[in-house]
Amino acid sequence: MSITLYELSGADRSLRFAPHCWKSKLALVHKQLSFQTEPVWFTEKEKFAFAEQPLLPVITDGDKVVCDSWSIAEHLEEKYPQAPSLFANNEAKEKAKALHLWASTVLSKHIPGILILDLYNVIAEQDKEYFRRSREERIGTSLEAFAATPEKHIKGLQKELTYIRELLATKNYLGGDKPDYSDICLLATFLWIATSGTTEFLEKDDLIYAWYQRVLTNYSEVIPKSLLV
Repeated sequence: MSITLYELSGADRSLRFAPHCWKSKLALVHKQLSFQTEPVWFTEKEKFAFAEQPLLPVITDGDKVVCDSWSIAEHLEEKYPQAPSLFANNEAKEKAKALHLWASTVLSKHIPGILILDLYNVIAEQDKEYFRRSREERIGTSLEAFAATPEKHIKGLQKELTYIRELLATKNYLGGDKPDYSDICLLATFLWIATSGTTEFLEKDDLIYAWYQRVLTNYSEVIPKSLLV
């Protein structure tokens, strides 16, 4: 077995921030699989041209290539059934898929306004022209104007998290007594913010903050030490 995860990085190759890449890395840790990583700048798509598509994450597992974080999770679960499970049963898998989609769309729409300039400042110089052009086309204004009111985006994020607070009201993890892929999806989204800058996005008396600190320790071997309390 030889698994390599290709993931986005900042100018500092040790800085990994992309949420979908985090999902795959956390899934590998959860299943206690050995793997190596290959950092990729935005403008280094040639590194994973073999995948025949332009998006990360990508893993190679022996001679098999798997793209997309959800497909990677399914592949790991199917190929390594004896390793700790990402989904306890079919119901848990359906719940995890729903949360994966919700985090990727509903929740994540609030995050660029919180950290888009932080990301611009930490990516490689050769990536900056591409990043600015592609993001400004997408948001319809300058990065600076879009990032001018982070409190508005944090408020929107907090409103969406009401759903998570309800889920955590009676259990320690979204997966129940221990984390599963649902927890991984939310943690990966939070790591997108936490690894890119210093913006505080959770109040310390928030039920979700307690979950966040708890779940970080479950994956501490790949979590930046600065995030571990």
